[in-house]
Amino acid sequence: MATEQQIKIRRADEQDLAAVLAIEQVSFNTAWTHDFFKHELYNPISNFYVVEKNHQILGYVIFWLIADEMHIANLAIHPQFRQVGLGSKLLNFVLDMGRQKQIKTITLEVNEKNLPARALYEKMQFRVVGRRVKYYENRDDALLLMRYL
Repeated sequence: MATEQQIKIRRADEQDLAAVLAIEQVSFNTAWTHDFFKHELYNPISNFYVVEKNHQILGYVIFWLIADEMHIANLAIHPQFRQVGLGSKLLNFVLDMGRQKQIKTITLEVNEKNLPARALYEKMQFRVVGRRVKYYENRDDALLLMRYL
């Protein structure tokens, strides 16, 4: 794994969209489009960050801030770079941002069949608080997770 100095989390920009879209497409059955990601760059409630090593984008996170709540709208790590702590690093970054902004709760949806993501969220103290039936285009259910800060 890369040393801490090589890993950088920074705000995304338009030049990152091709790499982000490539990660999205290999990560999810129902992928967001280029236009969705571009919209998030300019959405006033959206915060869009990438994690990179030596200028190579390895993953990203998009979260929305609404009053004292945060919603993680999208998070992915490229499959070649999973299971090395980048997901935890990105989530810890999000949690730190939430604390700085005095956020009280963080929510997200995760596919009930995505066991690695569920394990990561559980490790980070997110808990299942609901279910969205047939939430995804492939008709899988989403679990609604929440964490208090």
